[in-house]
This record gives sequence, C-alpha cells and structure tokens, in this order.
Amino acid sequence: MPKLQGFEFWSHTLRGARHVVAPMVDQSELAWRLLSRRHGAQLCYTPMLHAQVFVRDANYRKENLYCEVCPEDRPLIVQFCANDPEVFVQAALLAQDYCDAIDLNLGCPQMIAKRGHYGAFLQDEWDLLQRMILLAHEKLSVPVTCKIRVFPEIDKTVRYAQMLEKAGCQLLTVHGRTKEQKGPLSGAASWEHIKAVRKAVAIPVFANGNIQSLQDVERCIQDTGVQGVMSAEGNLHNPALFEGRSPAVWELAEEYLDIVREHPCPLSYVRAHLFKLWHHTLQVHQQLREELAKVKTLEGIAAVSQELKMRCQEEISRQEGAKPTGDLPFHWICQPYVRPGPREGSKEKAGARSKRALEEEECGTEVLSKNKQKKQLRNPHKTFDPSLKPKYAKCDQCGNPKVSGFQLHAAKASPRGEGEAGWARLSLRCLGWQVWCPPSWVCSVAQGGMGASGGPLASSQPPVQAWSGNESGWVGVRGSQGCIQAMGICWRLPWRAAPLLATCPREPCWPQAPQLSCSQGNRCVFSLCRGCCKKRASRETADCPGHGLLFKTKLEKSLDWKGTKPELQEPQTATPSTPGGFSEVMSSALA
Repeated sequence: MPKLQGFEFWSHTLRGARHVVAPMVDQSELAWRLLSRRHGAQLCYTPMLHAQVFVRDANYRKENLYCEVCPEDRPLIVQFCANDPEVFVQAALLAQDYCDAIDLNLGCPQMIAKRGHYGAFLQDEWDLLQRMILLAHEKLSVPVTCKIRVFPEIDKTVRYAQMLEKAGCQLLTVHGRTKEQKGPLSGAASWEHIKAVRKAVAIPVFANGNIQSLQDVERCIQDTGVQGVMSAEGNLHNPALFEGRSPAVWELAEEYLDIVREHPCPLSYVRAHLFKLWHHTLQVHQQLREELAKVKTLEGIAAVSQELKMRCQEEISRQEGAKPTGDLPFHWICQPYVRPGPREGSKEKAGARSKRALEEEECGTEVLSKNKQKKQLRNPHKTFDPSLKPKYAKCDQCGNPKVSGFQLHAAKASPRGEGEAGWARLSLRCLGWQVWCPPSWVCSVAQGGMGASGGPLASSQPPVQAWSGNESGWVGVRGSQGCIQAMGICWRLPWRAAPLLATCPREPCWPQAPQLSCSQGNRCVFSLCRGCCKKRASRETADCPGHGLLFKTKLEKSLDWKGTKPELQEPQTATPSTPGGFSEVMSSALA
C-alpha cells in the first residue's frame, strides 16, 4: 500500500482527528492515553523518546513502546527528539511498525533540550532539519510529522513551516508560543501565528496552546482554520475536556487507577497524574498532599485518593444548596489550572519575597535545599560544609586530582622475623587516594608473588625479589611496574591501586634495589591526571614514567625493528650440500 500524504493521511489514517492529546514526558503513557480516548480524544502521541537511546537500548524500546502496544490505542504517533539524521531514521525504522506516523520534536523549550541540543533549540538550523525530514520521508513507510514553536515574527514562522513542508513533513503541529515562553513566563499562545501558518501551507495543521475547555477547542478551530486542536495541560487536569464535561475528580481518578492495574506503568507517573487531578483539592487538604507524596505502592495511592473522595463528599453534604464562590466551581470538580501571566508573576515577586528568602531569614544561612535534606535524612552524619571537604591539587585540563605526592604507610610494624602470622597483620594504605591494601595481598606476596589482578604471579612472570636494608616506614612506588618496596620486601601492587600510585617519596627509592628504582621520581611529566596525560602523551608520542605510558619508546622500537628487518632475497640455486629450491622440493614430494 502506498504511503498516504497530507490530507489523505489525516482523513484516512488519522480518521480526521480533531481532538488530540499532546506528547508529554512521563505523562502520556498508555494508561493515560486509554483514559483520554474513552473521554473524547481521537488521536494520541507517545511521550517524547530519545532517538539515540531508542536505537542502542533494547530495554528502552521495550518499556516505552513495544510493551505498550494495544489495539484500542490507535491511531498513534510516536515522537522522537534527535539532532542527527541517521540516528533519527534508525530510531524511526525501529518504531514505524508500532504506530501510524513518526513525529520530530522541534518544540521542547526546556533546559534539558538546550543541553542535549534538540527540540526548539534546533529551529535556527534549517539545513539540518531539512536533511532530517527529507531522509526520514524517503526511508520510512509511515509519514513524518513535526511539532514546532513559533518565532516572534510571523513571516519567519511562515517560512519555517514552508521549509518543513517542502522537506517532506505531512502534518504540522504549531504551538503558538516562542521557546522563551515557558514556566511562569508562558503567557498566552498566539493564534495569529497559527492562522498565518495554516493559510501558507498545503498540509494539515494542528493548533496547540490556550486550550482549557471544549469551548476553547471550537473557538480555536473557528478562528484559525486548523484541522485539529492539541491539549496538554488542560488534558492533565481534565481528561474529559474533549467531551465538554467537568466530572468529579474521583470518578476519573478511580477509572485511571483501574486502567493502570490492567496496563501497569511506573508509580511516579501515577502519582504525578493524581497530583494534577486533585490539584485544587490538595490546596485545601495539605496533610493528604504529603501522604500522596510519600506512599510507595499503587494501593497506597488509591487509599489516599479514596480518603480525598470521602472528605469531598462530606464537604458536599454540608454545603448542599450552596453556590461556588469565585471564578472556579467547587474544588472537587475537574477544572483547568490557570498559570499566572508574566506581568502578574512579576508583581507578586516585587510585592513579596520568595519562600526561600523567608526561610533563610528565619533559620539563618544554614538552610539546605530539598535535595540535600533528603540526602541528610538517608545519612544523618552527612555534612555539606565546604571547609570540611578534602582538598586535592587539580588537573590543569579536566579538574581531576593530580597524581603527585602520594605516600604509602605501613599500618603495622615490620613483620620480618615473625613468619606468616606477622605478614597477615600487615596492611598498607595510601593517604592520597585512600587506597587500602589488605593483608591478604601481602600474604600472597610473601608466599611467592602477586599478579596484575592481585592474585599469585603466573609461572611466566618473574618471582618477587626479597631484599633487606630498609627499616623505614616509608614505601617507594614504581608506577609503571606496580611495585612496592617496603619493610625489606618488594612486591607487586594489584591493578586496582597500581595505576593510581605514581610518585616515589624518595628519588631514587632505595640504593639497595637499583633495578626497581625510579630515577625520575615517577612524577607525571605533564603534571596531569592519568586520563589527560594518556591523551596528551598519545597525541605528542611521548613517554610518562609516572603513569607507565611508553608511546615514544614503543614507536622507537617499532622503527628500529623495521630498519633491521631482513629484506626478501632471491632464491639461490640449489647445490648438493644445500636443500633444494621450491620446485625440487615439490617434485620430490610428488615422486
């Protein structure tokens, strides 16, 4: 069957959908989509999926799409965020058999999208977007759609939409806000931008923004001429929005919990949905708000919702015949949440200090953030005083601790002459890297040596040499070999600690062991941590004895070997005293 495009795709595949549930991270999961479809939604989007993670992680695909396949959940559009054409197409190819279209997210304005370089922060890279849409349009068996935000200028927004249409976009969802309009600065969406885009393109257009009721849906379609209307926050507070109803909150909450039992999802999703549904009631019953935040099971969440229902019904019985006061009906009715506008929010900030400022004034400057308070609850002894944190010399490039000035100390006196019992009590520790060498390592050394992984040395490795002469408690370290010289014994340090200990406290370590001494002190020649030193040494083809890096030495050996490699010589004529050539050998073998 050929791939449908434009209005044919909207009218046949999407069944002329006008009421659309927006893609919402951690919110538009299968259970919520099914609830919304039962109450008037005709088309749903999956939550935004990361294309790169979707390609590389099979569990991510399974949890977010493959296990959420349901015949009732169609038509369905899968949305991806991406900034690479190849990765976007690879993810779309893995998802196209489970949906009716693939959507590219070009509207996310959050900081995580800015850090990941996707969403609305790609709207100025038109060449990249053209390549992404064009490649997906050519490779996929389902149509490609886009969800965008507007530019401040209507003309630029229209050119932006026309560019996406030309590249192969078959349906366009226009959120009438700029990428700067988010959170308390959201403000009202511009339907004028949406109307101009609808007139300028020849593909279906969905409008998004300022949708809180069915009346808003009808007015938006009439004013802008779009084919459908998408709702996000309005749908979260009232899933029956597209039915034109405002039922009691507990009706939809109980129905949603029943669907979750049939189609399970993470508990955090369920809790977030109930916070939205019960938003206005929880402003009245603050104690139940705290209980809803703390419960750890689905049944616990259901119990809190049931308690909220009982309290609301008791309040209804006391207020029979009363009329709601204010602009909104009673708090137990599903109703929209209206964000304060930018001007209103700025007035509030100007007239009153923030909650954090008041807390700091009451409690002093020792107020911890909520995240730190949670950490302190888990570990009462944890401290956040910066003066108590250990200070290290940092790498000039990456900020990791430098490898310098490390010393090993013996925790016990010299065990020489005490036999195996004495060795069993010996342990070594590094004050710089907080590395502790258990007695078992020392015992294995005393009994015959230790390999690179901390076990006994293989037969092919030279045994550890014992020698005497040093009675000091200091320990010398050879970083390239992982050798430790202490208490009259030289032994190998396991791989877990050897790369970290790269400085000898003495130069050289001991004259009694010249073959193990480190004449350069085993300090990093670049004064960097091991990771940065390895990169620089590789780039400059240099050696670093402190970290055991031998790029220059290996290159010189390789060149020397190539220089002394014997050249191929012409085969000599065979003589009676010498073996014959290849032909003679073959003939004799055949004979």
